[in-house]
Amino acid sequence: MVKILVTDDSVFQRNIITEILSESGYEYSEAKNGLEALDILKSEKPDLILLDLLMPEMDGFHFLEEFNKSGYNIPVIVLTSDIQNTTKKRCMELGAAGFLNKPVEKEELLLLIKGLTG
Repeated sequence: MVKILVTDDSVFQRNIITEILSESGYEYSEAKNGLEALDILKSEKPDLILLDLLMPEMDGFHFLEEFNKSGYNIPVIVLTSDIQNTTKKRCMELGAAGFLNKPVEKEELLLLIKGLTG
C-alpha cells in the first residue's frame, strides 16, 4: 500500500488532505513543519511527500534543500496558495515532482499521486 507523508502546519489543511487520502485507500503520516518531516523520514520511508511551503521552524523551500542533501529518492508534491510562477520555478529547481495550488482539487491531487506512485 502507498504511504504518503503530509506536511503542513495547518491542522485544517492536513485534515482535508488526509480525509481524501483515507477515502482513496492511502496510508499516511503527518508532520506540522519541515523539521518534523525530516525527523519522520529517519524512521519511515513514505512513497510520496505532500509539502506546504509556508510553515514555521522550517518552510518548504528549506525542507527541499535539506531533503536533497540527504539523498532521498521520494517524489515531493508542493501544495501552496502562492501561485506565482517564480515560486513554482524555484520548487521545480529544488526537485519537486509536482505542484498544486490550494485549495487542492481532489481529482487533480489523486491523479498526480497515482502518476508518481504507479
